Amino acid sequence: MERQSGGEVGGEKLPREPGASEIRIGVRCATEPVDDVPLASILNDALPGWTAAPLFADADGMWLVTGPAEERVGTPEYARRAHSLAQDLIDSGQVEHAEADVPSIVSSSTVENPEQVSLGLSDHPPGSEHARWARDAIRCDAAWAISPARGAGIRIAHPDTGYTLHPNLGADALDLTIDRDFLDGNDDALDPLLDPGSLPLPSSFPGHGTSTASVMVGRGNERDGIVGVAPGATVVPLRAVESVVQFFDSDVARAVEHARISGCHVASISVGGLGFFGLRAAIDRAVAAGMIVVAAAGNNVRVVVAPASYANCLAAAATGPEDLTWPLSSRGRTVDVSAPGWGVHVADFTWEDDIPTPRVARSSGSSYAATHLAGVAALWLAHHGADALRERYGARVQEVFLFLLRAAGSRVPEGWDADAYGAGIVDAGALLAAPLPAETELDGNTQRGVSPVTRLSAMVDADPSELARGLTRRLTIPEAEVDTVVGRFERELAFHLADSPAFTGELLARERVDGSATQAAWPDMRACSPQFASTFVTGCQGT
Repeated sequence: MERQSGGEVGGEKLPREPGASEIRIGVRCATEPVDDVPLASILNDALPGWTAAPLFADADGMWLVTGPAEERVGTPEYARRAHSLAQDLIDSGQVEHAEADVPSIVSSSTVENPEQVSLGLSDHPPGSEHARWARDAIRCDAAWAISPARGAGIRIAHPDTGYTLHPNLGADALDLTIDRDFLDGNDDALDPLLDPGSLPLPSSFPGHGTSTASVMVGRGNERDGIVGVAPGATVVPLRAVESVVQFFDSDVARAVEHARISGCHVASISVGGLGFFGLRAAIDRAVAAGMIVVAAAGNNVRVVVAPASYANCLAAAATGPEDLTWPLSSRGRTVDVSAPGWGVHVADFTWEDDIPTPRVARSSGSSYAATHLAGVAALWLAHHGADALRERYGARVQEVFLFLLRAAGSRVPEGWDADAYGAGIVDAGALLAAPLPAETELDGNTQRGVSPVTRLSAMVDADPSELARGLTRRLTIPEAEVDTVVGRFERELAFHLADSPAFTGELLARERVDGSATQAAWPDMRACSPQFASTFVTGCQGT
């Protein structure tokens, strides 16, 4: 396949609106369907005209059910329709679990600091003038002195907007033998670089995959280019999104699964949504295979986004020069560690008359914190040998990496808030210098809990018992039954916790402490399935 040259618009790919007329529902079956027959029978009864396909090649009891939608993706009406269909499938009694794969709704109510965001926090903080400031912050030179290979032999999977041959990234930085486009369904993850103004989804960032990849493996120079954290490693581009906040998690799930099957060593995920059991499963499978999976904590919102909030995914928050924390970074107890993400020099594009022109620019986001961490993971794996680590530790490679990040591989600035920003700022030099631990040294506490309530509490930075008490109060059921109820509605509840700060505050007794729920503290009823509304709203009004 012929690849496009750097700076050119990406081939014949046209503007698209992913899923604008499509609803996706993930289904887990108690007994695996044979040749789709049992599931097809269910669909014919409940959702005529819909189709089902295995979420992963080996099925593993997980299926993606797809059908038409009249509602526009990203609207409350679309969310209500998708959530309702998922609940109808559960009510049929024929499936073990079903949940809608619904992209986030982006609105001013979900933004943490709308005034600050609208005014624009500068991407040029003092101290960010030189391109190498971020590498210096994580002591990259010290790591390179220990391991001159600089990540050689390590493949970093990168589910994002795809690749370009930007001159400050470099073709040699990309592995285009196993890349894939999960949006258009082909084996070329080329980013078409459409003018952002022409794209229908909010927060669409053409070239985002290039910018983030340049932080990891940039092959530029110090004078006018980008030198990545692990310039000896290669990135495997996996085109799975156009918007970094509104996307189908099932596309990212399939990208992570492809990374595992293709033999990647690290997965760097610089997108964030509300989560999906299929994505969680894909990450669990990747980590069990000895991969390290890192993700961005999130920007501008009150929650730590998924998959960063997941138990088996390392979450990175963003910092700036002088070890300052980036004010717009998501934060909380779910964050494992922080890394530079404010005023980072990246390979970028500017558009004039719909034509993209490559450049180097400063940019901000926890996306870059995740890619700094992924680059450091590549240095560490190359230093000790990825195969040797897998042979010695098996499925615990990521656990060892996190153990060492906490024990030795992070700097702790004065006044550091570990409950918000993790163990500290990544210190690549100290990490590579630290001896590998014996398995008996591992404390077993490097993973967060895996119950539905625990997963949701990680997302909203709450203690699980705090959220369980709030749900018990609202549902008027014994606390022991909360996980069962929440398990059915976990994905829809995550949607409303992210979309409605008042609803979240009421559940956590941060805005009300009595047992009643005012209408202001309800979730957006336009986006609720009838089953969710009757359980979490109507049944809790005392009428």
